[in-house]
Amino acid sequence: MKQKHTIKSLKQLLSDNNIKFNETSSKPELLFQLFDTGILIREDVFPPRELKPIDLKYEYLRSIRTNPKQVTYTDVETGETITYDSIYKARKATGHSGKFFLIRNRQDGKYMVTVE
Repeated sequence: MKQKHTIKSLKQLLSDNNIKFNETSSKPELLFQLFDTGILIREDVFPPRELKPIDLKYEYLRSIRTNPKQVTYTDVETGETITYDSIYKARKATGHSGKFFLIRNRQDGKYMVTVE
């Protein structure tokens, strides 16, 4: 169980170990002094957060934000291309749903849609 450190207990730890400290020091200053001397360990005071497992059905949505895929619309008749930086930007500009872009290469009317 994580122990709650108060200013009084931190000052007592410092005085028990014969370490000089300023009486007007704040709690973070006292903690840093204890960390520097090796009396306390950072992991004991601030334990690492446990990450919640991500449901597999949301994994794709997470990858859209962290690894955006470039979408290119190519006009089949003229060869003109329009490039969007992400699926989200292409969806907003064209009005297609997100499921539309799951198929990598598809013909949409006069446009060839490529997702890279």
